[in-house]
Amino acid sequence: MVLLDAHLVKLRRDDFDDQRTALLAMALVFGHCHHTSNEPRESLVLLISSLVDRRFYGTWTFPPYRFVHYNIVQSLAVFYGKNDWHYYLSQGLPLLLTTAAPFAAKGLWNALRPDVSGTVSTPLVRIRLQLAVTVIAVVAALSFISHKEVRFIYPLLPILHILSAESLTSFLWPLRSGTVSKQTLTGPRLSLSKGVLVMFLLSTNIAIALYATLVHQSGAISSLDYIRHRHEAAVATSETVSPRTTVGFLMPCHSTPWRSHLVHAGIEAWALGCEPPVGLNLEERTGYVDEADRFYLDPIAFARTEIADAASASRFRFRSIHGTGTRPSDGDLPDCLVFFQQLEGSMKEIVSSMERTAGGLPVEDGKGGYRECWRGFNSHWHDDWRRQGDVVAWCKSCNA
Repeated sequence: MVLLDAHLVKLRRDDFDDQRTALLAMALVFGHCHHTSNEPRESLVLLISSLVDRRFYGTWTFPPYRFVHYNIVQSLAVFYGKNDWHYYLSQGLPLLLTTAAPFAAKGLWNALRPDVSGTVSTPLVRIRLQLAVTVIAVVAALSFISHKEVRFIYPLLPILHILSAESLTSFLWPLRSGTVSKQTLTGPRLSLSKGVLVMFLLSTNIAIALYATLVHQSGAISSLDYIRHRHEAAVATSETVSPRTTVGFLMPCHSTPWRSHLVHAGIEAWALGCEPPVGLNLEERTGYVDEADRFYLDPIAFARTEIADAASASRFRFRSIHGTGTRPSDGDLPDCLVFFQQLEGSMKEIVSSMERTAGGLPVEDGKGGYRECWRGFNSHWHDDWRRQGDVVAWCKSCNA
């Protein structure tokens, strides 16, 4: 467990902005303290973690408490959608584990039954029990929150694989050993069926992995590659000052990982936000609508009153991952607008409204000087109507 203790501190720093990771880490630490007599060592881990949090946040804070305070006490997570209480059991864990789900369930059940696993004093049994309790505690805690997503339980995946390993190995052991009784007719048939099952499990997971990583929602990544390569081409052909590329993402928040892909200092962008109503009282939160939702309620009016209007233009400053940029003083709109195909029918009016308010005159085709410069497949289906169809980019200049 020394490696686990050291890993907890690293885990907290690698994902310090995700308080769910802190919740998992605390469950592991307290579970280990309960089954060992190394309280001083565990206290040292908690002390180091607290000091790191103090250094990063600038004040003393306890991330698991803040997680409970914001998501349960203030119920801020509800602004991102509601899910049934059993979401992680009926959808989250099956989606996370796919074909390993039945083996993980059996491994979890065995770890919680001393009569199956052996005496509680066995170190291996204690570790399995601690891992099982950690899974249950984290899933139970996250189930109290109205908004649920599969990614919230991703940190549990290695633990679940460890718990499923023994039951999977036991199930496939005749296939591995190769010792099939010649005295029975069912032996060879059973071994063959398990071989077919293994191929099914592998092929299913490979197919899901390939589709999910290479096909589904691929346009969200490919559009960023296009913008980056477009900027790099402009830099390569520029003989004077380094060119500047500005991008506006008219999409639901977090639709693209642009902050991790548009790495050049010359690329600046803004995107619709969906910040929770932190700091608002109960009455103010009742009527709160985030930026992305306001846009999709009336895209044309939003473009006219919030994006291009000088009174609110400060919100839509172009930002680079290297720092915060400033909106062009002449009121120019982004060089590129990126959006989902679902919005394409309204884009001419949206751009026209933005141009008029910003002081420009839209051209006859109504696109305000923009032309489609890139289009890429994104998904065959999507449960969010705002994200349906291809990803489309309109640019002011299509020479790249």
